[in-house]
Amino acid sequence: MAGLTRTFPIDTALELEDGAGAITATGVGSTAEIDLGADSVMLGAMVLQVTAIDVASGNESYKVELQGSNTSGFATAADNVVLAMIHLGDASVTGATPADTGTDTPASVYYVPFTNDFGGTAYRYVRLKATLAGTSPSITFSAFLTQQRTMGN
Repeated sequence: MAGLTRTFPIDTALELEDGAGAITATGVGSTAEIDLGADSVMLGAMVLQVTAIDVASGNESYKVELQGSNTSGFATAADNVVLAMIHLGDASVTGATPADTGTDTPASVYYVPFTNDFGGTAYRYVRLKATLAGTSPSITFSAFLTQQRTMGN
């Protein structure tokens, strides 16, 4: 994979998606939810290791959200918030890329900063949700949370 190489400690208790197979429909990650603990505030990154992404039809879109809730199981929609989000896919759907090159999202590693403190509330439970759209969306990735640290070369 092109680009900068960064290493992060991986704690399996913070794994959101195991990358075991292609995702072809909207849904939550392979881990139903992670309990960060009552009143705990985490500053970190959601790390996505994308190994395959289909943009062949020219309209595929992949919105990957880190959602937070104070209700186990995310049963109460009013208690759920989006803590972080990244939009991957075909450039015609995602708009400007980080380098504003107008190119499609490549298979690579993506770091999405987040905190579970949203509007002064520490959201105890987090999960990943991927929303797929387009003619033939298919993406394979693993995802996990890691604590914030300085990222030097």
